[in-house]
Amino acid sequence: MGKSESLTEEELTRALAYVGLVLIAFELIKSMIVGPIKLFYKDTTFGEGMPFKSYEVDVLSRHKDQFEACLLYLRDFMVAIDSDDMNAIQDLRRHRNELAHDLVNKLHDLQIEGHAALFKRVDTAFFKLSNYRAYIEIGSDPDFQTLGIDWDLLKGHEYLIFENVFGKLKMFNSIGDQTLGIG
Repeated sequence: MGKSESLTEEELTRALAYVGLVLIAFELIKSMIVGPIKLFYKDTTFGEGMPFKSYEVDVLSRHKDQFEACLLYLRDFMVAIDSDDMNAIQDLRRHRNELAHDLVNKLHDLQIEGHAALFKRVDTAFFKLSNYRAYIEIGSDPDFQTLGIDWDLLKGHEYLIFENVFGKLKMFNSIGDQTLGIG
């Protein structure tokens, strides 16, 4: 009998729900990073004096890994996130990869409580990215500027999806003396 077979139904459900939460969080965050930046530069020629040059110059020149290059671009060029946010996203990425590539061996001993601090950091970074993306998508539209929207509190749809998923996983609302800190 393997280690994962010795888990109770409740333990297995909790572990799989947690893994699902990690995967969803990373995929939602990732969807706000590479794709939108590439789309912004796609088929666009910027004029003289513009701060933008090209995807290759502005983004890919920052790092050989496209995801890392986009994070650096968001941190250094767009100032949408800071170093702590970037580190939180990278830590989530590593955690996601560990779970995705070694789930059978990790399933029996996830130590979910030990990742509460990571989720608090990820939540902060996720909100900043979501807020930035939402503002980029609609903030320059004059129709929205007169609606009295508090742009500092605006959440994009990716963050709202994550909040919704997390809210339905009541088992993570409290972990010992800590919560995962979402929302």
